[in-house]
This record gives sequence, C-alpha cells and structure tokens, in this order.
Amino acid sequence: MKKQLTLLIVAVSLLLVTCKKKSGPDEPEQTPVKLLSRIIEVSGFPTPTTKFTIYTYDEKKRISTISWAGKEFTTYTYHGDELFSIDTKFGNKRNLSEFSYADGKPKQIVRKFYTDGELKGGVTLGNIYTGDKITEVHVNESGTVAQKRFYRYAGDNIVGYDSQTDVFIIKESTFGTKKSMYFNSRLKYINGIETFDRFSPNDLLASVIKYPNGAELRQKNTFTYDDDDFPVTLLTEATFESGESAGTFRYTFEYKMY
Repeated sequence: MKKQLTLLIVAVSLLLVTCKKKSGPDEPEQTPVKLLSRIIEVSGFPTPTTKFTIYTYDEKKRISTISWAGKEFTTYTYHGDELFSIDTKFGNKRNLSEFSYADGKPKQIVRKFYTDGELKGGVTLGNIYTGDKITEVHVNESGTVAQKRFYRYAGDNIVGYDSQTDVFIIKESTFGTKKSMYFNSRLKYINGIETFDRFSPNDLLASVIKYPNGAELRQKNTFTYDDDDFPVTLLTEATFESGESAGTFRYTFEYKMY
C-alpha cells in the first residue's frame, strides 16, 4: 500500500511538472526556409571535370562555411547580427577580411593576405552610400586609392558594376523575375569580397563586360526552376565580342530546408 501511494505521488508530481511546462510561454516557432546546400559544376575542355561547392549555415540561417571543390575553405564569423569576418584558406595561402561598422552599416573592410602564415600585403575597402545602398567603393593600398568601384541598381538588383584603375571596365547585367539561388541567404549590403552576387534577389539572365580596347566578354544564362521559382539547373555560355566561345559551364543547385 505504501509503495502504491509513493508511485501515485511521483506520478502526480510528474504530471504537474509537465503541465507547468506546457502552460508557460511558447518559444516562437521558426519557419523553415530553403537554403542552397550544394552546387555541382561541370566544366572544362576537352575533358569536363566535376566540382562541388558545399554550404553550411548557423542557427540564424546565415552562411557559416563554404567548401570550394575541396581545395578552398571559407569561414564566416558574426558578432551579434553583424558579419565580422570572411576567412578563406587555400593551399598555403589565407585571405582574411574584417568588417567595421558605422550606424549599423559596413563602413570599412580590412583585407589581409597571408602566405605560409606570414602577412604579405593587404588593402582597405571604404564604402560610400547613396541612401541605404553602397554605390561606390574605394580600394586603398598603402594609403593610395588603387581602384574605385561603382554600383548601379534597378530595384535591389545590381545591374551595373564599373571598375576604375588605370583602365575603366564596365559590367552590365540583365535579371529575370524568378529567384536567385541565394534568395534566402541574401546580404543586406554588398561586401565586395565574395566572387558571387549574394545581394541581388533575382536570377541573372545575361551580362556583358566591356573593356577599353573594345573587347567584350558576354555571358548568357539558361535556367530551369522548381515550383518555388528557385533555379535547379543552369547552362552558362560565355562568348567574346566576335562570337567565339569562351567556355560552357553547367550547374546543378541543391537545397535543404533549415
């Protein structure tokens, strides 16, 4: 009888604990989002090769690491809600970019270049804003502006990128109405470090780079999409101004829900 009474008390106590937990404020439910997890690239002539780019994310669904073909590895570090650093290692080299902010916006990026752990050089990128968008970047090297970059927008898409050093190079881009593969991991501000456009929300259909000597490099992109308007395959055809091929690249995009 005493044993049964003890079991009853324990059962009631557990029930009360369970009820207390359920009656407390519920944690906000997070809605899963579709994020790019892997890119499969097939390119090369005459023998095509396959390369894999793999993305991981942190608990806030921000890019945490990128592995490029198993030969290059990039780590993203955040302080609170702000991107603090992008650290890329490949072979015996390392490129480290650290961000500083003013009024919640990235104001300056200090880039350091290492070989075998020894600092070999660096540049500082200074951002200039028009409204809430970066429209000009000055790349300072040893106290001298070595390059100026100019960005032009249509809505939130970057439709123009001009680079001024001792020559002036113009890039013009055309976007569609469907989503970029980076749609759910977009940057609030362009950073000038990444070699891919993670700012524009839409799919890049075509671009042309124009050089001062009249040469051009053109890119045409043909996508297929899933039911959510995310790209799943891409055929990129690059040509020179003469129409001669500059290469063909095929990509497959894979996603996961986070």
